[in-house]
Amino acid sequence: MQLPLFPLSSVVMPEGLMPLRLFERRYIDMVKDCFKNGTGFGVCLIKSGQEANAPSVPFPIGTSVSIIDFDQGGDGLLQITVRGEQEFTVHSYETNESGLIIGEVEMLPSAAHTPMESDFALLAQKLELILSYLETDSRFDEQHLDDANWVCHRLLEVLPLTPDAKFELLQMPSNTDRLQALSGLQIEIAEK
Repeated sequence: MQLPLFPLSSVVMPEGLMPLRLFERRYIDMVKDCFKNGTGFGVCLIKSGQEANAPSVPFPIGTSVSIIDFDQGGDGLLQITVRGEQEFTVHSYETNESGLIIGEVEMLPSAAHTPMESDFALLAQKLELILSYLETDSRFDEQHLDDANWVCHRLLEVLPLTPDAKFELLQMPSNTDRLQALSGLQIEIAEK
């Protein structure tokens, strides 16, 4: 299927929420089309380039998103909040005349609720601590720290990893593999 792609320096995963401020015409038009057609778009991590101006090169993995809120900010810019829906792989892409990247994508199977294994309990505790520091935790009605997929997805969103490191994790075949790799990192968080 075809999906407009929005390359960013951060990721959103299924069930994740991401606020975006839009000022480039190509993305404002994309959002208008999404509302008009009842569709969403895809968020991909930037492989090379910048978030603004010339189209950047996306990594070939992303997450489809739906727009759940929008507003015009005090600065006049369109502000939207998107919710991550489903991971996908990008088979090919092209840039249209307005500079919007359109990808030919394949949706990946959604992961069902997976209980946390005791080996990863420390990661859930670290995520809970990280979320207590961030404003982003207030955007989640509930924290699902007993769900390995939810914990994995939130860690991928909040950990300050390089794009290459995030891509290495994103291309792993399962969230269990991702959690195994994350558990090997030295994640140190100071107590409040």
